[in-house]
Amino acid sequence: MLEIPSTRTGVDDATTSYPRFGEFTTPELRHQASVRRRTSLGLLVADMLLAMLCVGLAVQLAEFRQWFISPQWGFTTTLVWAVPPVFALLGLYRPKRFTISPIDEARTVATGIAWVGILTVGVDAFLFDTGATRGDIRVVLIWGVLAFVALLGVRSVTRRMATRSNPERVLIVGAGEIGQRIAQRVMVGGTDRRVVGFVDDEPLPLHGDIAALPVFPKTVMDEGGPRLGLVDAIAASGATQMVLAFSRRTDEDVLEYIRDAGGVPIPISIVPRYFEITPPHAEVGDLHGMPIVTLSSARLSVGARAAKRAMDVTFAGIGLLLLSPVLLAVALAIRIDSPGPVFFRQERVGSRGRVFRIWKFRTMRPDAEAQRHSLAHLNDMEGSGPLFKMKNDPRVTRVGRFLRKTSLDELPQLFNVVQGSMSLVGPRPFVTHEAIQIGGWGARRLDLTPGITGLWQVMGRNDVPFDEMVRLDYMYVTNWSVWWDMRLLLQTIPRVLTGSGAS
Repeated sequence: MLEIPSTRTGVDDATTSYPRFGEFTTPELRHQASVRRRTSLGLLVADMLLAMLCVGLAVQLAEFRQWFISPQWGFTTTLVWAVPPVFALLGLYRPKRFTISPIDEARTVATGIAWVGILTVGVDAFLFDTGATRGDIRVVLIWGVLAFVALLGVRSVTRRMATRSNPERVLIVGAGEIGQRIAQRVMVGGTDRRVVGFVDDEPLPLHGDIAALPVFPKTVMDEGGPRLGLVDAIAASGATQMVLAFSRRTDEDVLEYIRDAGGVPIPISIVPRYFEITPPHAEVGDLHGMPIVTLSSARLSVGARAAKRAMDVTFAGIGLLLLSPVLLAVALAIRIDSPGPVFFRQERVGSRGRVFRIWKFRTMRPDAEAQRHSLAHLNDMEGSGPLFKMKNDPRVTRVGRFLRKTSLDELPQLFNVVQGSMSLVGPRPFVTHEAIQIGGWGARRLDLTPGITGLWQVMGRNDVPFDEMVRLDYMYVTNWSVWWDMRLLLQTIPRVLTGSGAS
């Protein structure tokens, strides 16, 4: 029987025996459970009230427009009362939903609203003699749009409040290179998670921002001999989530620890062995009882390329139309601020190795390229491949500094998208002397059209080393999907608004 330090007050013995980990708890786990119960109840009540409010607004609009609505109002009741059970079936009130990506939640909320709308029209059509009128369907559609915005907005605020007051406390099993990389990403990734320590008997030295994190032993020696140290680490750190990364111990040792313990009292996330090529949308399947991770085909079909091109032309055209006043204002500011052309044209390597000229607003003095060699010793990306970046580049103009921080200098690349030399989402378009240094599997990045934004921009922009950029581009190209493009576009917005990783 496993003995662990007691986390309850008023216990005389130094240790308390537990037959199962399920009986183990900590103040942090109890607090997290309480917060999640209150959050689930609050979301359920908010969904009901907002659904009712949106029905009222939709009906008022219908009456204002003088649309004919069937006299039976059963469908409005269905709209209100169908939301909680449908959302519950989709798992929107489960605790794990409070830590998922907002984009994934938006897709699930949209699915739930669509099912509620279908159910409403079905009830209206089959239970009443008059059937569903065109006005009824219009009310349902308007309700769907209003409800999606309202419910998603409330969930966004609730998520932010819950994670800021009670962030996930992550304990990483494995203090090797991968475990430390995960810790660094979590620490710069936002306020919803924070690392509380590592568990490893043979850790590598910790550096940088994670140097102060505690490292707990996997194996604890006591009078009865060696035993599992995970529970001690959970109790000491107050962890609410555990991540299994790679450590210097063998996989058999780690599996034996978990099996001997019969599980652990907190959720476990496992870093896949080939995480470098495993995208977020990879599918977990089953092969005769053995779980497998399935990656999509590495080759894009003709239909997939056509869909990507259609999305590029549509969104880029709309963007140019809506942003034309901004483009004119930026061009005027550049002209007033410094002499020289408004646009900066540079050769980049695109799809299949074809060279094209990229459009950007000029952010430097006209003689900037000639001064590059004299400033080479000030390169902030030293040791990160051929990239040349300076956070305080003296060649950047006053307006140019603002444009770079806000990424407004990238807007003219919408012309490249319409022209076909670039895409909205894709690999980074390197200049020629950078691109020729990428060979082997890294050259697969040229299978797709380069993009204005991409996976590396979302992961950290200029904070990402050159080698990591190449790996991220490879992952994107070999696992492309329309949904992933949409997700990356939406994830780019907060990155641009906060100026994260810009220089």
